[in-house]
Amino acid sequence: MPTYLLIWNSKRFNWDNLQDILNQGFYKDRWSCGVTKRINPGDRVFLIKLGKEPRGIMASGKATSDVFEGDHWHEYYVLEGTKALYINVNFDIILDPEKSILTIDKLNKEIYDDLNWNPRNWHPRQSGISIPDDVAKQLEIDWAEFTSRFSNVSDFVLTEELDAAKTFPEGATKQIIVNAYERNPQARLRCIAKYGYNCSVCGFNFQEIYGELGKNFIHVHHLNPLSEIGIDYEVNPEEDMSPVCPNCHAMLHRDKDKRAISIKELKKIIEMKRRSNIGDET
Repeated sequence: MPTYLLIWNSKRFNWDNLQDILNQGFYKDRWSCGVTKRINPGDRVFLIKLGKEPRGIMASGKATSDVFEGDHWHEYYVLEGTKALYINVNFDIILDPEKSILTIDKLNKEIYDDLNWNPRNWHPRQSGISIPDDVAKQLEIDWAEFTSRFSNVSDFVLTEELDAAKTFPEGATKQIIVNAYERNPQARLRCIAKYGYNCSVCGFNFQEIYGELGKNFIHVHHLNPLSEIGIDYEVNPEEDMSPVCPNCHAMLHRDKDKRAISIKELKKIIEMKRRSNIGDET
């Protein structure tokens, strides 16, 4: 997947409504892409904060448009009639840089050394820099590990829920292709607010079995496969998502060559097996 680095320089642009966006949990808008014209809808993007400390990766998402021209984002250049290039972008994860940011010093692996934003030589010249595939894979892993500590940011997602056309590095423990649908924390929270933490297939509740350790833990299953819906599809958490335990979630996606079976079908399989076991006992 083509991956690009976007820039926010806090010394040059005052992001006035950032706190409102953080409360929302995701962000859709246009963003400057420097002189890059190659970005296409669906391409992966990361946002790096420069300028005032702290500096580092604070958001990820996808481009939702081709590159287009518009008035320059800086008011000085607007007065001069200067134009700038933009893409529409959907940031599916956006962190408060004052509280939690993947700082540059954490990206200290050798794989980042060839880029001009690694810890020793790290100042990107402009937005829209292309990130090589091998570096992008490592960044996905580092980003996933960093954001996994925030329970309101993401949930574990089965690789079967995505159109996983890429291969993953040996040893990777997380799915590293991410899209807006399963990383939207507000959608997950709305689904759970309506249906609770019991598995909608088997009724399992982690807190009842594991106590405090299992509190507020459940997977969320997308009733419409993510690989079959468009990039602009707006998920209705109360109609398109349902809480399920990891075991049932895996069984819903067990046959990779076919569409995921429905919750109703899996319930029927469990009931038939239960009756069969009762019959064997008698």
